[in-house]
Amino acid sequence: MRTPPRLALGCALTLLLGCGAAGPAPSPADFPSRSAAQPPFTLSWRIDRDAERVSAVGLVDVGGYVDRLMDVTVELQGLDAAGQVVSRATTTAAPRSFSGDRTWPFTVRLHPTGQENRFALQVADFRWRIERTGGM
Repeated sequence: MRTPPRLALGCALTLLLGCGAAGPAPSPADFPSRSAAQPPFTLSWRIDRDAERVSAVGLVDVGGYVDRLMDVTVELQGLDAAGQVVSRATTTAAPRSFSGDRTWPFTVRLHPTGQENRFALQVADFRWRIERTGGM
């Protein structure tokens, strides 16, 4: 008996996604910094530094908007002593799966100018899913 192509593709995709899992997903409690200043989003993150870049690694908690959001843009800003933005970088956070994840991982990397006194993280943008109504 021949396996239908769609069924075979679905099984192969399931196997590939299953093999990619490297352990439990991180939770907001795994990160030292937290910001809820931009409802409905809560950011949880840590700052990693090396000789050439600064990275913010964390999660966006999208609250009750899991099924309505397509993605969230996170911005890392380097601020000087006066609080002026002297460097910035963005990345897009999206769900890890199709199962309605409430927390979406992100990593944003910034090449500092050397003028940074501190770093700030914020939600810069987000996109809603386009939902078609009505039937054909």
